[in-house]
Amino acid sequence: MALHVPTLLLLLVMGFGLLTVQLAVARRGQLHQGELQLVGCGAASFFAGFIAFGLQAWTTHWLTSLLGNLLVVSGIGCFAAAVYRFTLNRDLPQAYRWLLCLGALPVVVVLALSLSWRVAVLSLTAAVMLLPAVVVALRHGWRAEQSFRLTGLLLLTALMASLARAGHALLWPEAHGAQLSEASTVPALWLLLTCTSLMGAGFGLVLACFERLASQMCELASVDGLTGCLNHNTTVSLLAHALERGRRDGQPVGFVMLDLDHFKNVNDRHGHAVGDRVLRAFASAVRERLRGSDVLGRLGGEEFGLVLPATSAGGARHLAEQIRQAVESLETPGDAGQLLRVTVSAGVAVAEPSRGDSAEALMQLADKALYQAKQKGRNRVVVADDWMRNSSLQAVLA
Repeated sequence: MALHVPTLLLLLVMGFGLLTVQLAVARRGQLHQGELQLVGCGAASFFAGFIAFGLQAWTTHWLTSLLGNLLVVSGIGCFAAAVYRFTLNRDLPQAYRWLLCLGALPVVVVLALSLSWRVAVLSLTAAVMLLPAVVVALRHGWRAEQSFRLTGLLLLTALMASLARAGHALLWPEAHGAQLSEASTVPALWLLLTCTSLMGAGFGLVLACFERLASQMCELASVDGLTGCLNHNTTVSLLAHALERGRRDGQPVGFVMLDLDHFKNVNDRHGHAVGDRVLRAFASAVRERLRGSDVLGRLGGEEFGLVLPATSAGGARHLAEQIRQAVESLETPGDAGQLLRVTVSAGVAVAEPSRGDSAEALMQLADKALYQAKQKGRNRVVVADDWMRNSSLQAVLA
């Protein structure tokens, strides 16, 4: 059963039109990413291009063919630009822009040729223009959002289908007829596969943009913007999860509460900008000494917490002492060129799997040890003992 090419063109117009409308609505909201704008421009170009192809029966053939193919070339260029922006965060390279200009030349040159030669040349042109976008999508975008992998594969499919369509046009020119609407089933299928793959790649790009946006929003909700540490609520949740896993695996869990000494004086004397610089330098120094399973969170102000899975009291104390020494030798430049030095006090608490400590109880225990470190002169590490644990338990029961 032969495919009806005018119906195929109508379906393509509807598909790219739907993509164009969806992106136009998205841009009216809070989504203003450059990638989405480029995909929208590309979808609009394909939409208008296939309308031009559909009008060939009622208008001057060479004019609609020229306009339709130029619009398709423009659509491919917009999709390629969206791929570059999404994966590399940059505009199209100058070489590709020249390629776009050169891609318009065959559209004009082949108008006087037969339909099979026009199909072959224009399909090869589309494949050449798709090649850089496919390489970038598969090479640099494969480790990006998972939905973008589909975009890369669909662009590759469109490229291969364009090559197959060009080869078919050269080997079996009689199958293409004298006009686009007279093409037989196989050429129509290659056209359908090429265009639906491009359409799917456009929807995949949109989905990847939304996936990236959702990931960024999730990160903003769980990460402290100044230091890059996890925020208070996320740290408590991960500590509770570590305690549950520790009880299941029979492993202790350490928690270290860190507090920069006399940090208010830094803000008062040097300003909050310098204070923020000190906090970022401190967080960086701590992260350099953590394992992949350890968690650094900012509990508030200049107070931080470390979640240490499968760590005994001795291991937690050793790590806290390493951090204390690193911070003591840390020098942060101030606005006047002077070097600022700060110290940190640490309270260590360890939950044994048999005790069933909650996250709140362990944090309270570490806080008591931190208070003792402050009372004993600061710039030191104190490990919670049984007396602190008993007093914390009495406070909870009270």
